[in-house]
Amino acid sequence: MQIYMKPKQIERAELVRHINEKRLEAGLSYAELADIADVDASQVSRICRGQFITFGASVVRICTTLGLQNTQGEGTTWKRSRRAFDPNWAKLERSIRRAWDNTPVGAERLAKVIGAVGEITRK
Repeated sequence: MQIYMKPKQIERAELVRHINEKRLEAGLSYAELADIADVDASQVSRICRGQFITFGASVVRICTTLGLQNTQGEGTTWKRSRRAFDPNWAKLERSIRRAWDNTPVGAERLAKVIGAVGEITRK
């Protein structure tokens, strides 16, 4: 995917429509989407209003978070990914990433804690 290309006005409008549809379906506010996508909330607000010039990193992160993917042909179009977006899973994943210290030992510890919580909730 070309990350920093300049979209035509119609391409930008199509993408904004898809982003807002997916965001509303998921019941996410701008702030919640920003947290999950790890993008500043003001950036999310601007992108959701179509106030961006290029398909930059923030746009791509938001699209990836919402399960939108770029398809290239004659123009650049966006469609829903086959992978279903689950906002609850995204929030959980974000929390785990914040708790992890990026080490194998830290990953093992978190896995054990989550496994123990799973055992308790099944009872």
